[in-house]
This record gives sequence, C-alpha cells and structure tokens, in this order.
Amino acid sequence: MTTEGDAGMTVDHAMRERRDRFEGGALFIGPGGLEGLSVSSRMSSPRPHHHRTLVATTTFGEMFATRIRSRHLHAERSRDRLDDPYAGYAQLGFVLSGRMQIEQGGRQSAIAPGSVSVLVGSLPFRTRIDDEAESIQLYVPLRLMRAHGYAPESWAGLTWGATPSAIALHELLRTVTSGTNPVPATSATHVGHALRELALAVLHEAADRVHAGYDARAMYRERAQAVIADRFADPSFDVAALAEELRVSPRYLHALFHGEDLSAGAQLRATRIRHAATLLAGVRTRDLTIAEVARLSGFGGDDQFARAFRRAHGITPSQYRAQHRSAAH
Repeated sequence: MTTEGDAGMTVDHAMRERRDRFEGGALFIGPGGLEGLSVSSRMSSPRPHHHRTLVATTTFGEMFATRIRSRHLHAERSRDRLDDPYAGYAQLGFVLSGRMQIEQGGRQSAIAPGSVSVLVGSLPFRTRIDDEAESIQLYVPLRLMRAHGYAPESWAGLTWGATPSAIALHELLRTVTSGTNPVPATSATHVGHALRELALAVLHEAADRVHAGYDARAMYRERAQAVIADRFADPSFDVAALAEELRVSPRYLHALFHGEDLSAGAQLRATRIRHAATLLAGVRTRDLTIAEVARLSGFGGDDQFARAFRRAHGITPSQYRAQHRSAAH
C-alpha cells in the first residue's frame, strides 16, 4: 500500500486538508492503495497512479459507518467474495459531494447529493466514481431489516429522493463521522440506537415509493417473536402484555397471526416449553429442580408447567429428564 510518506508519491494540498477532517482515517494512494482497499470488493481505477481514497470507519454498537472521499475508483463485489462478514449488512448510502454510479440486482443509478441508495452485501454489485466524490455508508444488519418486515434482496440497488428521516440521518452521519468532534466511547452505543431507529424510519418512509416488498404484518410478527424471545421467562408476561409492548390491540395481534402455524399465545407457550426442555436435558442444568426449571422458563407454577409440558411432549418433565440422562449414558 502506498501512502503519503512513500518515496516518489506526493499528496496535493486539497487531499491533505480533507484527510485532516477524518480523525483516524487512512489515505490510500496509487496502485498499492487500490490493493490495500480490495477487502470486501475488488478495487480498480482507470487512472491508477492518480487514484486517491480517504477512508474513516466509526463503529456504533451493531452498526458502523464508513466515510469515503475518492477519485477514479471502481469497485466490484463479485460472487467469490460473498462469504465475508459484509454479507450480513446492507449499505444505506448518502453522497455528500460529487457523483457516483451504482449497479446491483439489474438496477443502475447515478447518485448525487440529496438521494439515498441501498447496496446489499449478500449480493454482487458495482460502484464507480469517475471524478471525485465523498459519501457515507451506514452498514445496517440484514437481520435487522428482516426483523422489521423488509426483504433485503428486494432493496438491492434501489435509490430514492431524500425523505424527512433520510435528511435527519444524513445530518447525523455527517456530524458523527467528520472527525471534528468525535463521539465519546461512552456515547457510541446511544448514538448507535439513534442511527438504528433513523435507518428503520428511512426504510419505512421509502417502502411505499420504492415498492420494495414492505410487509407491515410480517414486521409486527417478527417484532412479536423478538419480544417473546426476550421476555418469555417472566411469568407475568402474556398475550395482553405482548400487545401492549407492540402498541397494538389484542384483537389486531390475534389477526396478525391468523393463518400462521402458531398464534401469538401458542408461540409464547412453545418458547417456554423449548427453554424448559433445554434445561431438563442439559448437563450443566441437571441439578435444577423441576420447580426451578418451571420458574426459569416463565411458568407460574409447577402444575401449570407439568400440564403444558405433557401436552407438548406426551410425558412429564421428570420422565423427559430421565430419558435424556439415560441416553447420555
């Protein structure tokens, strides 16, 4: 990798000034710089000896943002690179200056300031900067999109005009990635929560206009399952509490699961039974009493637990534990 201090290479004053704006950023220059940048995508340039790229990445909990200023840079994420960690993210992109081209999923677009784009890391794509451009990419976990009813693959290569939430997210990203006033480590998680909610708001506002497979009912079902997974161990947690957590009526919650294999209440019971079965069969939890297993699995009492477990497995919790102990030997 060729950087500023290497013999025979110089950096113009404009790039020097821009680098100062990215605290902790790295400057990649020339053919060696292209090779150093070729991590998740293969980088090339029509003018490799004139290539300059400045990169700074900031992490905010489960999300991270990359700010890039580059000239003469082409990127191709090919199928042979799709098994890396970036395959689990979508890039929500904002151009700060200049123009860039993106291509994914049969869609080709020219991106300029004032627009939003999505590139999905689990699919091949190409990007191109012919002159010079500066952009910010917020990496959003694909599982987060799916958990809120969005099919990431249907968003591949999409672009749209800025919405109110996109403008707010753009400004926040511009501020927290500038390097002028770095976000303290103690605040990074909180900023990450704000970025997460704004990113979801951007997708929500764009869903209708881009026709990207948004399914509100699926979103609520996924959220319901996530809340169940988080709160099933609380014996006081029931379907009414789930509806309150989702801010929907119990009737609407029932309708959300109409036609599904399990109702919301049945999913809650099944989650508790699965957890109880894991504790009963586990080697490290073999000393737990049946009452303790019931309590840790969210059941209000031993009798309630025994009845529910027998309905699910056809045997009592004690018999289930005995079977798994004998099988282990």
